[in-house]
Amino acid sequence: MTTTSPFTGFSIPGVTHFWRQVRNAPSRFLGLDYDGTLAPFAIEPMQAKPLSGIADLLRDLAASSQTEVAILTGRPAHEVVTLLGTPPLTIVGSHGYEWWTADGDKRIRQPTPEQQHGLTVIRDALQRSGRTLKQEVKLASVAVHTRGMDPVVAVSMEQEIVAEWGSWALRHGLEWRWFNGGVEVRCRGWNKGDALVGLLDRQPRDVLAVYIGDDDTDEDAFAVLRKRGFGIKVGDNGKPTAARAHLGDGLAVVEFLRTWLAVTEST
Repeated sequence: MTTTSPFTGFSIPGVTHFWRQVRNAPSRFLGLDYDGTLAPFAIEPMQAKPLSGIADLLRDLAASSQTEVAILTGRPAHEVVTLLGTPPLTIVGSHGYEWWTADGDKRIRQPTPEQQHGLTVIRDALQRSGRTLKQEVKLASVAVHTRGMDPVVAVSMEQEIVAEWGSWALRHGLEWRWFNGGVEVRCRGWNKGDALVGLLDRQPRDVLAVYIGDDDTDEDAFAVLRKRGFGIKVGDNGKPTAARAHLGDGLAVVEFLRTWLAVTEST
């Protein structure tokens, strides 16, 4: 079933009367991933600039008071601030381990000593391995980026690393997760889904909650919303997803945000 906006004709495949529900909701929450959702992927992470119009739309949404908006990303929070130009909204970075509010409050969730030890050992070992690796060390994870490499070589290297360090990671409270453009070892026990629950706990009980993301790491957030709102996945790689609907690409996300702003401002 497809529902079409009375404002622009923009439709949301898979959801019945979506824009009517948004318009009639007593309160609204909108969560957004960054890479692959608000910005196209780039080989160099800080070259992943937001799509045209995104920064202005986020500011307009935040200023309208009709929607609580938050960005949930695997990136460090300071990178999102730099790329978006200090948006006036909550940014949850490092898969939920950093929480920066619009009013300037900054909270950090630290890995356990065991997890930190595991991350340090894996990081140091990968650096000594002789492989040509591009590592990114974050608060609660270590990412190995393979975007731009030959795809066959990239997959082989990722699988080799996970096989070599998979059991070590599990013994130290860590897990390996693939993302678009690499693989990451990160702390278990806290993820985007947990962070989303924390954000929703601050909202009214009757809030209409929507989360948009594109990657495997966003599935944790989609799962939270199966009975509490709408998960919307950007793109469709054919893999099973807990999201209830899809948007084709980043340009569709831009149009979605424009429509959301028009619908909520008309109430």
